Amino acid sequence: MKQGILKGFAAGLLLAGLTVCTYAGDFDPDRAAFDPESKFVITPFGAIIGDPAQVTDLSTDRTGFTYCSAVPDKDRGLLLLASIMVPAQNGAEGGGHAMMMSVDQARNFIAHLRKGPEWAKVAADNKVGLFSKPIGDVIGVEGEVEHLAIKFVSDEQSNGSVRIEHMLGGVPKAFSLGINPALKYAAQAEYALETALALTPDAAPAEDAEKSKLFE
Repeated sequence: MKQGILKGFAAGLLLAGLTVCTYAGDFDPDRAAFDPESKFVITPFGAIIGDPAQVTDLSTDRTGFTYCSAVPDKDRGLLLLASIMVPAQNGAEGGGHAMMMSVDQARNFIAHLRKGPEWAKVAADNKVGLFSKPIGDVIGVEGEVEHLAIKFVSDEQSNGSVRIEHMLGGVPKAFSLGINPALKYAAQAEYALETALALTPDAAPAEDAEKSKLFE
């Protein structure tokens, strides 16, 4: 059921810009800056809503795009829904993946994604070649039912990238982002989270409501 919803949402991401939005910007897959005013962008796979970061689904080697929203939860406060939508391509149907995080987890997610540039500089300066290192856990730890982690990866030419690894219910998913797209995903997630906190501070724990005032 959840997979069907994500497939429908992925189709919506492709079509919403064509039916609702009135303007679009050129899409640069290596752009680090996030534009919250962007209604949609034009990609080789059609119109994608918002200003997404581009990722690679490592299980299929297909291209995906990020989307973030926030939803209130009566038990956990505000939750960030960080999604990756994979449009139909290479003869395969579209699909997607979602990661749901508490406010504190979301802030760790954002901070870990932003570690990429400094680690990439170390890798390039020291010519480390093939190398991977965990940046940090976001949800749980390895071996738990749900484990979301961010890793830094360097290729044979010492070019760095960021990898999102999500294990949920025994099913692993992994996505690769360039350094700049990782920064863009962090900015996209931060914008969705802090905007929602500013609008609905009661949905977050008291300490998060205080932090959200900084962004009003």
